[in-house]
Amino acid sequence: METQADYENRIQALLSTCNTQIEELEACAKQAAPELRRQCEEEISVLIANREALKRGLLRFNDESGLCSACPEESR
Repeated sequence: METQADYENRIQALLSTCNTQIEELEACAKQAAPELRRQCEEEISVLIANREALKRGLLRFNDESGLCSACPEESR
């Protein structure tokens, strides 16, 4: 069973990954054609929403299903 510290470290790593992906997509969107820019902006919005939900504990990480809002009890 994963300890709370391990879980928190994993969440911090996910948050860091989200931040990196957001930065990369923002850079891409600045130089992209309008259609690709919209796609980048949509992906950025999803990443920001997931990042904020992770910070607030509204989403959890589960090895079996990835990010979920209703993970099975044993993964909490």
